[in-house]
Parts: sequence; C-alpha cells; structure tokens
Amino acid sequence: MGLVKKKAAPETAPAGTEVARDPLAALEDAEASARRDAAHALGHAAVPGAEAALARRLQAEGDAGVREAILTALARIATPDAAAALVSFLDREDAALRNAALESLQQMPAEVAAPALLPLLDHADADLRIFAVQGLGSLVHPAESAFRRADWLARVMERDADVNVCLAAVEALAEAGSPEALSSLEALARRFPADAFVAFAVDAARSSFRGG
Repeated sequence: MGLVKKKAAPETAPAGTEVARDPLAALEDAEASARRDAAHALGHAAVPGAEAALARRLQAEGDAGVREAILTALARIATPDAAAALVSFLDREDAALRNAALESLQQMPAEVAAPALLPLLDHADADLRIFAVQGLGSLVHPAESAFRRADWLARVMERDADVNVCLAAVEALAEAGSPEALSSLEALARRFPADAFVAFAVDAARSSFRGG
C-alpha cells in the first residue's frame, strides 16, 4: 500500500504582516518595533491620512527610534500636510524634537516646505521666527523655483524688530551665498548702528560675498 502524504501545515504569517496590512493601526501597537516598522511602511506608501496619524503618534511617542522613523516618514512623504505637521512641532518645549522637526523640514523640496514655514516669519514668538529663518535659509531651491530665499531673508533684515532674528537671517544668507542681499545687509547695519554683533555679522557676510 502506498504511503499517504501528510497535508502540508498552513503557513503562518510573518511577524511583519500585520504592519504591512494596516500600518495606521500598527502605529498604536504596544511594541516599539511594530510602531517603528509601521512608520517606515507609511513613509514608503501613499496611505490617505498618514500625515495626521504620524503627527498624532509623534506627540505621544517616547521611543527615540520610533520618533526618528516618524520624522523620516514625514520628510519622505513631503506633502503640504506633512510639512504642516512638522511645523506644528517647532514650538514644543522638547528642544530635541523641535530640532529634529526642523531638520526633517529641511529635507523636503523647497516648494513644499517653504509655504509651511513662511507664515512663521510674522509670528509673535521671536524663537519661531528664528526657526523659520533657519529652515528657509537651508532649503534647496532649484534654479526655476518661484521661492526666493534672498527675498525672504532680506525682508526679515529690513523689517523684523528683534535683532536676534535679523542675525539669524544674516547667518543664513552668508551660508547660502546670496550677494544680491547686500543692500539689505547695509540697511540692517543702519537699523542697529550701536550693536557690535550686528556690525560684525554684516562685515563677515559682506566679506564672504566678496570672496574674502
């Protein structure tokens, strides 16, 4: 009598299947590794509502690895909603989270991040205006971009009443190499004629533009 083959046991689903099937739900998993995998998955797939879900998780997340995965996912998604979500963390008490959110914004295309940052230039909080200046100053602008970093930062130097915000704009311009803003630098020096820090920063920026 021939041997009867045993039926193969049904394959068990791999551990990561649940995350792949529903990463939005897995963002609230008790295991940090599952939340991290869910954030990675959302960063690589167009999932409706992912930006809001990632932002909600980031508000409560205590695991550094999951935080990093969420920030990376939002930077990778790079939609206006993702940029707005990151901007909402720039006024948090957690300095590490603020800086990480800004770094994620800086990784986005200028046409996405700039519209989210520009309103902060008129914010009542000088610290938020400084964050906006730092973010706008470091964005990568394609040659055909309609967003002009030098124009934004020149406006800050000509109008902002807080000298520290203005100094942040000078630093950003110097690092970006924007000699077209020389006239605004001179205007800033005239606005704060007795401030030695302003004089030094303006001289340093002027020198960098002229190859000194």
